[in-house]
Amino acid sequence: MDKKKLSIRPELNLGSIVEDENFQNKTLRPILKLQNDIILSVFSAFSKKQKTDTHTLNKEALNNYVNLVTKNNTVLRNQFIGIVIGQFTNNEFTTYKENDLEHNKRIVNMICQRILDNH
Repeated sequence: MDKKKLSIRPELNLGSIVEDENFQNKTLRPILKLQNDIILSVFSAFSKKQKTDTHTLNKEALNNYVNLVTKNNTVLRNQFIGIVIGQFTNNEFTTYKENDLEHNKRIVNMICQRILDNH
């Protein structure tokens, strides 16, 4: 099953000697790229449910909104993190658990940036 998960991920030629950055570049970024459409759909559905038309917001207001909801809404935040964790292999999950708070912070920051870049 791990080989199948790895085979569907896009290949990104990024690396680092720092372990957390290496995990981010080798695991998190390819998963986020793979899951981009569902991440954007989840955010769009959340915004509609909150009756927020994000398409009318200027860049600064959108940035503030995205950062606020991902920081304060634990359900949305955990849903985003779950979208990523669900694509981990067993070894990646072990690495993730060693520093899950830092990895969660990186995941959410990268998701915020993806939302802003794709809006």
